Amino acid sequence: MTPETTRYRFTLEELQQADDWSEGFCLACRAPRECCEPDASAYPCDECGEHAVYGPHWIAIAGLFKEGAA
Repeated sequence: MTPETTRYRFTLEELQQADDWSEGFCLACRAPRECCEPDASAYPCDECGEHAVYGPHWIAIAGLFKEGAA
């Protein structure tokens, strides 16, 4: 799963909180993952095992955000 193929979008609030808490999100299953750098890419997901966890800065740069509620 890559930013180009994911169907998930994240709110700006989710990305800010993830940045504050050093978390990333899996683009395969949308699960959060702790201990991620803001620019993490292709980290393994603790939930689904895919190497699809990206940090909030990477997600924002890729344009995978939306305004409003999740």
